[in-house]
Amino acid sequence: MTILELGKFYPPHHGGIETLLRSWCHGFVQRGARVDCVVANDTARTVHEYVEGVSVHRLCSFGTAFSTSLCPSYCSSTRRFPADIWHAHFPNPLADFACVRGDPKVPLVVSYHSDVIRQSRLMRFYSPLMRRLLQRATRIVVATPPQLEHSTWLGPYREKCEIIPFGIDWKRFEATVEIKRRSAELRKAANDLPILLNIGRLVGYKGQRYLIEAAKEFNAAVWFVGTGPLETELKAQANSLGMANRVRFYGAVDDADLPAMIHACDVFVLPSVTPNEAFGIVQLEAMACARPVISCDLASGVPFVNQNGITGIVVPPANVKKLAEGIGRLLGDPAIRERMGEAGRCRAQQEFDENVMIDRYWNLFERLLAARPA
Repeated sequence: MTILELGKFYPPHHGGIETLLRSWCHGFVQRGARVDCVVANDTARTVHEYVEGVSVHRLCSFGTAFSTSLCPSYCSSTRRFPADIWHAHFPNPLADFACVRGDPKVPLVVSYHSDVIRQSRLMRFYSPLMRRLLQRATRIVVATPPQLEHSTWLGPYREKCEIIPFGIDWKRFEATVEIKRRSAELRKAANDLPILLNIGRLVGYKGQRYLIEAAKEFNAAVWFVGTGPLETELKAQANSLGMANRVRFYGAVDDADLPAMIHACDVFVLPSVTPNEAFGIVQLEAMACARPVISCDLASGVPFVNQNGITGIVVPPANVKKLAEGIGRLLGDPAIRERMGEAGRCRAQQEFDENVMIDRYWNLFERLLAARPA
């Protein structure tokens, strides 16, 4: 089987979808497939690499506009890289163009990560292309039932939608001797204060400003892992609230160090305020480390992953008071933290295993190829 993966970026770029893309590519190779993965580069240069058995094609890009890479050669990728099946990741207008321009006989699986929300004002221009993609798709996969239920656009295509939850390699987050040693070092750097951790791009919909505001009531350290355009603004907010000595911005952290950072924290907080946060892979990573999660009640898969009162606490979005109440409840009760953390670890292992996710996609691909006319 030859698979063409059509993504936005590929690791070492950080992000939930990038993490998943690597998992799919690597997992399909392990099952015997040849995989070409087409993504945009972050420079005006095309680079072809062979990474863990995957042929990664980082195509020349001239910047971005409206969160889309200016990468004209991407649009012909389905013709340049022949495959038995295409796996595209929505939303990504470049992949949409490539799929609707390609051979209509090739089965197309679209992983529908979220509706277009932040650029909704552009939908009158984008929606014709999006509809063509969804009509062209052989199957559309969403990760949770709420994503299908709340989607603005998937209603007419429900008959070809399937639900396959995302998964992670939870063994990567086991508390090894080295991870315990490193997490102890990190806790000392926080002067043994309780630690609230957030991982994600520093952008508006991630809601980090609400976490800073809510945390001012507590003698706790607040750690942010990630980069983004709001870093300066968030640092200024922390300074204005007198929290500069307790709020730390780590920037991009190496994947090898990430499990230790999660193990070092007491509570993981995902304060995203819009359904742009469609799932929250970082929730699973925190749960795999047996850390309780605070997240928001969004019309997406986020509260499906983090079960309120079981694996953590779900609060209304953009509500500083309720977020502070949730933080206070968990910081004030170690027994609840331990109980919720253990429930989260069990849920991550049983319901969101990376190999189960890959097997379900693999079986879907095999079904579609078997049904294809000779």
